[in-house]
Amino acid sequence: MRAQVALVAAVAHRPELLLLDEPSTGLDAVVRKDILNAIVRTVSDDGRTVIFSSHLLEEVERMSDHVTMIHEGKIALEGTLETVTGSHRYSNIRFAHQLVVEPHMEGVLSVRGSGRSWTVVHTNSLDQLLDNLRQSGGELIESRIATLEEIFAARVGRVRDSVEAE
Repeated sequence: MRAQVALVAAVAHRPELLLLDEPSTGLDAVVRKDILNAIVRTVSDDGRTVIFSSHLLEEVERMSDHVTMIHEGKIALEGTLETVTGSHRYSNIRFAHQLVVEPHMEGVLSVRGSGRSWTVVHTNSLDQLLDNLRQSGGELIESRIATLEEIFAARVGRVRDSVEAE
């Protein structure tokens, strides 16, 4: 209840800029969605700006039109939500033969899997990925736009760190 009251109080005096740091902490899932949507909609409908930080990237994706990902105090990625998600894909790929090392392809940010089946988060186009796969004996099983969580993990997560360390 305190968190709900604090959010309502923050909006009550109609600030031009509203800064929210982890605004959904302490709120259950239903209240979090309803309260945050109402607050952000109210503020932005008036042409005002809301900046909020959150580790809940699904929430950020649902409520934002511009994102900035920060890792270790540095901007890892920044842009409109449409541009960020539109330039990253999550693809399942399969190879004809078992691979003993992970596949290396242009534009791939992270690779997970083993043997014949792998998932990759990549920035290259689907056509470029298909060309890479044809050259390496692989095939595309499915592909979709990556979520912010998948993008963040691919850009700053342990998977990428271990790949780069090799």
